[in-house]
Amino acid sequence: MITVSKAGNRSTGIDILDKKLDGGLPEGSLVCIYANPITMPEAFLYQFATVVKTYYFITSRPAEYVKENIEKMGLSADKIEFIDVFTQYYMNEYGQFVIVDAYRDKEIFDFVDHALNRIQESGEKYNVIFDSISFFLKLNVSIGIKEWLINKLYIQAKQTNNVYYIYLMKNVHPPDIVNMVIDISDVVFDIDIERVGDRMNSRLAIPKIRNKTPMLETFKFYISEGVQIDTSRDIA
Repeated sequence: MITVSKAGNRSTGIDILDKKLDGGLPEGSLVCIYANPITMPEAFLYQFATVVKTYYFITSRPAEYVKENIEKMGLSADKIEFIDVFTQYYMNEYGQFVIVDAYRDKEIFDFVDHALNRIQESGEKYNVIFDSISFFLKLNVSIGIKEWLINKLYIQAKQTNNVYYIYLMKNVHPPDIVNMVIDISDVVFDIDIERVGDRMNSRLAIPKIRNKTPMLETFKFYISEGVQIDTSRDIA
Protein backbone atom coordinates (compact mmCIF):
# COMPACT_ATOMS: atom_id res chain seq x y z
CA MET A 1 0.00 0.00 0.00
CA ILE A 2 1.34 3.41 -1.00
CA THR A 3 1.20 6.12 1.64
CA VAL A 4 1.47 9.76 0.62
CA SER A 5 2.10 12.45 3.21
CA LYS A 6 0.16 15.69 3.17
CA ALA A 7 1.65 18.16 0.71
CA GLY A 8 2.59 21.75 1.38
CA ASN A 9 4.09 24.32 -0.95
CA ARG A 10 7.49 24.25 -2.63
CA SER A 11 9.12 27.54 -3.57
CA THR A 12 9.98 28.07 -7.24
CA GLY A 13 12.96 30.22 -6.29
CA ILE A 14 11.29 33.17 -8.04
CA ASP A 15 9.88 35.46 -5.34
CA ILE A 16 7.21 37.23 -7.40
CA LEU A 17 5.99 33.92 -8.81
CA ASP A 18 5.79 32.40 -5.32
CA LYS A 19 3.61 35.32 -4.21
CA LYS A 20 1.30 34.84 -7.20
CA LEU A 21 1.07 31.14 -6.32
CA ASP A 22 0.34 31.82 -2.64
CA GLY A 23 3.59 30.29 -1.46
CA GLY A 24 4.75 28.16 -4.37
CA LEU A 25 3.78 24.94 -6.14
CA PRO A 26 2.04 22.03 -4.41
CA GLU A 27 4.55 19.46 -3.21
CA GLY A 28 4.13 16.08 -4.86
CA SER A 29 3.52 17.72 -8.26
CA LEU A 30 4.70 16.74 -11.72
CA VAL A 31 5.33 20.09 -13.40
CA CYS A 32 5.51 20.39 -17.19
CA ILE A 33 7.47 23.36 -18.55
CA TYR A 34 5.85 23.54 -21.99
CA ALA A 35 7.99 26.08 -23.77
CA ASN A 36 9.30 27.55 -26.98
CA PRO A 37 13.09 26.96 -26.83
CA ILE A 38 13.82 30.51 -28.02
CA THR A 39 12.50 31.88 -24.70
CA MET A 40 15.40 30.27 -22.74
CA PRO A 41 13.13 28.13 -20.56
CA GLU A 42 16.22 26.52 -19.04
CA ALA A 43 16.54 29.70 -16.94
CA PHE A 44 13.37 28.63 -15.10
CA LEU A 45 14.90 25.20 -14.51
CA TYR A 46 18.10 26.77 -13.17
CA GLN A 47 16.02 28.88 -10.78
CA PHE A 48 14.01 25.87 -9.56
CA ALA A 49 17.31 24.11 -8.84
CA THR A 50 18.41 26.75 -6.30
CA VAL A 51 15.65 25.93 -3.79
CA VAL A 52 16.55 22.49 -2.40
CA LYS A 53 18.79 19.56 -3.28
CA THR A 54 18.14 18.98 -6.99
CA TYR A 55 18.80 15.99 -9.23
CA TYR A 56 19.24 17.49 -12.68
CA PHE A 57 18.95 15.13 -15.66
CA ILE A 58 20.70 16.87 -18.56
CA THR A 59 20.28 15.56 -22.10
CA SER A 60 21.37 18.30 -24.52
CA ARG A 61 25.03 18.88 -23.56
CA PRO A 62 27.61 17.81 -20.98
CA ALA A 63 26.76 18.70 -17.39
CA GLU A 64 29.91 20.79 -16.91
CA TYR A 65 28.67 23.36 -19.42
CA VAL A 66 25.22 23.56 -17.84
CA LYS A 67 26.85 24.21 -14.46
CA GLU A 68 28.90 26.96 -16.09
CA ASN A 69 25.75 28.54 -17.58
CA ILE A 70 24.00 28.49 -14.21
CA GLU A 71 26.87 30.23 -12.47
CA LYS A 72 27.26 32.83 -15.23
CA MET A 73 23.60 33.72 -14.68
CA GLY A 74 24.49 34.62 -11.11
CA LEU A 75 22.88 31.53 -9.58
CA SER A 76 24.42 28.86 -7.37
CA ALA A 77 24.82 25.26 -8.50
CA ASP A 78 25.81 24.09 -5.01
CA LYS A 79 22.56 22.16 -4.45
CA ILE A 80 22.62 20.38 -7.82
CA GLU A 81 23.65 16.81 -8.56
CA PHE A 82 23.78 16.29 -12.31
CA ILE A 83 22.74 13.03 -13.94
CA ASP A 84 24.59 13.33 -17.24
CA VAL A 85 22.31 11.57 -19.73
CA PHE A 86 24.07 13.33 -22.61
CA THR A 87 27.44 11.73 -21.95
CA GLN A 88 25.88 8.36 -21.12
CA TYR A 89 23.95 8.32 -24.41
CA TYR A 90 26.27 9.96 -26.90
CA MET A 91 29.78 8.99 -25.77
CA ASN A 92 31.67 5.77 -25.16
CA GLU A 93 34.11 4.92 -22.40
CA TYR A 94 36.93 6.53 -24.41
CA GLY A 95 35.19 9.90 -24.64
CA GLN A 96 34.34 9.42 -28.32
CA PHE A 97 30.90 9.99 -29.83
CA VAL A 98 28.91 6.82 -30.49
CA ILE A 99 28.03 6.64 -34.18
CA VAL A 100 25.90 3.49 -34.41
CA ASP A 101 24.41 1.55 -31.49
CA ALA A 102 21.07 -0.18 -32.04
CA TYR A 103 20.49 -0.73 -28.32
CA ARG A 104 21.30 2.65 -26.79
CA ASP A 105 17.75 4.09 -27.08
CA LYS A 106 16.35 1.35 -24.83
CA GLU A 107 19.42 1.27 -22.58
CA ILE A 108 19.17 4.97 -21.70
CA PHE A 109 15.74 4.33 -20.16
CA ASP A 110 17.33 1.62 -18.00
CA PHE A 111 20.01 4.10 -16.94
CA VAL A 112 17.35 6.65 -15.95
CA ASP A 113 15.27 4.03 -14.15
CA HIS A 114 18.26 3.08 -12.01
CA ALA A 115 19.00 6.75 -11.23
CA LEU A 116 15.38 7.46 -10.26
CA ASN A 117 15.25 4.43 -7.97
CA ARG A 118 18.43 5.59 -6.23
CA ILE A 119 16.99 9.08 -5.79
CA GLN A 120 13.73 7.77 -4.32
CA GLU A 121 15.62 5.65 -1.81
CA SER A 122 17.47 8.72 -0.49
CA GLY A 123 14.42 9.72 1.57
CA GLU A 124 15.38 13.40 1.44
CA LYS A 125 13.61 16.57 0.34
CA TYR A 126 14.54 17.36 -3.25
CA ASN A 127 13.55 18.50 -6.72
CA VAL A 128 14.03 16.48 -9.90
CA ILE A 129 14.51 18.25 -13.23
CA PHE A 130 14.45 16.66 -16.70
CA ASP A 131 16.08 18.99 -19.23
CA SER A 132 14.50 17.82 -21.41
CA ILE A 133 11.78 15.17 -21.45
CA SER A 134 11.59 15.79 -25.21
CA PHE A 135 14.88 13.93 -25.62
CA PHE A 136 13.26 10.72 -24.36
CA LEU A 137 10.01 11.22 -26.27
CA LYS A 138 11.94 11.40 -29.58
CA LEU A 139 13.86 8.17 -29.08
CA ASN A 140 13.15 5.10 -31.20
CA VAL A 141 11.32 3.04 -28.60
CA SER A 142 7.70 2.01 -28.17
CA ILE A 143 5.08 4.51 -26.97
CA GLY A 144 4.61 2.22 -23.98
CA ILE A 145 8.16 2.88 -22.74
CA LYS A 146 7.66 6.63 -23.11
CA GLU A 147 4.38 6.47 -21.19
CA TRP A 148 6.11 4.36 -18.55
CA LEU A 149 8.67 7.12 -17.92
CA ILE A 150 6.04 9.87 -17.61
CA ASN A 151 3.95 7.73 -15.26
CA LYS A 152 6.99 6.77 -13.18
CA LEU A 153 7.85 10.46 -12.69
CA TYR A 154 4.24 11.29 -11.77
CA ILE A 155 3.93 8.46 -9.24
CA GLN A 156 7.37 9.02 -7.75
CA ALA A 157 6.58 12.70 -7.17
CA LYS A 158 3.47 11.61 -5.26
CA GLN A 159 5.20 8.86 -3.27
CA THR A 160 8.05 11.12 -2.15
CA ASN A 161 6.09 14.39 -1.85
CA ASN A 162 8.74 16.13 -3.95
CA VAL A 163 8.45 18.24 -7.10
CA TYR A 164 9.43 16.83 -10.49
CA TYR A 165 9.94 19.27 -13.37
CA ILE A 166 9.96 18.14 -17.01
CA TYR A 167 10.77 20.48 -19.90
CA LEU A 168 8.67 19.70 -22.99
CA MET A 169 9.63 21.58 -26.17
CA LYS A 170 6.87 23.21 -28.18
CA ASN A 171 6.42 22.51 -31.90
CA VAL A 172 8.42 19.27 -31.78
CA HIS A 173 6.08 16.40 -30.88
CA PRO A 174 2.85 14.98 -32.35
CA PRO A 175 -0.32 16.25 -30.62
CA ASP A 176 -1.05 12.87 -29.02
CA ILE A 177 2.33 12.86 -27.27
CA VAL A 178 1.93 16.46 -26.08
CA ASN A 179 -1.59 15.77 -24.81
CA MET A 180 -0.44 12.64 -22.98
CA VAL A 181 2.23 14.59 -21.08
CA ILE A 182 0.02 17.60 -20.32
CA ASP A 183 -2.87 15.40 -19.23
CA ILE A 184 -0.88 13.59 -16.54
CA SER A 185 1.04 16.69 -15.38
CA ASP A 186 -0.28 18.43 -12.27
CA VAL A 187 1.06 21.84 -13.30
CA VAL A 188 1.73 23.34 -16.73
CA PHE A 189 3.95 26.36 -17.33
CA ASP A 190 3.10 27.70 -20.80
CA ILE A 191 6.07 29.76 -22.01
CA ASP A 192 6.16 31.44 -25.41
CA ILE A 193 7.26 34.55 -27.27
CA GLU A 194 5.33 37.20 -29.15
CA ARG A 195 6.29 40.04 -31.45
CA VAL A 196 4.87 43.46 -30.52
CA GLY A 197 5.95 46.07 -33.05
CA ASP A 198 9.73 45.91 -33.14
CA ARG A 199 9.98 44.11 -29.80
CA MET A 200 9.96 40.45 -28.81
CA ASN A 201 8.25 39.67 -25.49
CA SER A 202 8.59 36.39 -23.61
CA ARG A 203 5.42 35.44 -21.73
CA LEU A 204 4.49 33.01 -18.99
CA ALA A 205 1.12 31.56 -18.02
CA ILE A 206 0.22 28.68 -15.69
CA PRO A 207 -3.13 27.50 -17.11
CA LYS A 208 -3.15 24.22 -15.21
CA ILE A 209 -2.35 23.67 -11.54
CA ARG A 210 -4.07 20.99 -9.50
CA ASN A 211 -5.06 21.96 -5.94
CA LYS A 212 -4.65 25.68 -6.68
CA THR A 213 -6.31 28.32 -8.84
CA PRO A 214 -4.69 28.43 -12.31
CA MET A 215 -2.97 31.63 -13.43
CA LEU A 216 -4.83 32.43 -16.64
CA GLU A 217 -3.24 35.85 -16.88
CA THR A 218 0.05 36.00 -18.79
CA PHE A 219 3.15 37.78 -17.52
CA LYS A 220 6.14 39.13 -19.36
CA PHE A 221 9.53 37.96 -18.14
CA TYR A 222 13.15 38.51 -19.01
CA ILE A 223 16.39 36.78 -18.13
CA SER A 224 18.90 38.68 -16.01
CA GLU A 225 20.55 36.96 -13.05
CA GLY A 226 17.74 34.43 -13.16
CA VAL A 227 14.14 34.88 -14.24
CA GLN A 228 12.65 38.33 -13.69
CA ILE A 229 8.83 38.51 -13.83
CA ASP A 230 7.33 41.78 -15.05
CA THR A 231 3.97 42.31 -13.32
CA SER A 232 3.32 45.77 -14.79
CA ARG A 233 0.32 46.11 -17.06
CA ASP A 234 0.89 46.30 -20.80
CA ILE A 235 0.06 49.69 -22.27
CA ALA A 236 -1.30 49.65 -25.81
